[in-house]
Amino acid sequence: MEPDRVGRKIGVGFRVASGMLRDRASQTTQSMQQQAPAYAERARVAKREGKRFGQSIWGPFAHAGSVLWLEVTGLFFGLFGVYFAQNAYKLRQEWHAGPEHTKFIVYCAITLVFLYFTFSSFHNARRKEKLKRERAR
Repeated sequence: MEPDRVGRKIGVGFRVASGMLRDRASQTTQSMQQQAPAYAERARVAKREGKRFGQSIWGPFAHAGSVLWLEVTGLFFGLFGVYFAQNAYKLRQEWHAGPEHTKFIVYCAITLVFLYFTFSSFHNARRKEKLKRERAR
């Protein structure tokens, strides 16, 4: 074969193949555009149902974990409050005047702050439980 004829035949073959490829690509694009709304609806449904599944599985664990966290935090605040109350009790004789009067006042103030944190933490935990029960009804 002559080199010119070989080049022409290969070139024509490439042009025909590229034309066929363009035709198939345009047909696929048109069919995908027709099917796109159906796939989009399926994707929306799958997303919504996946979210509901995740909430049904993870929701109770997250709720229990948050309530438990509030209760444990309240316990630790209570321990610190008891510690400072104990020190304030030891210094109770210094109420009116004395060298330890300032420490006594500070211990009383810190005790009140930690006891407030304790009760507010347990109150928030109870409130979360109550809201959960009301939503379940």
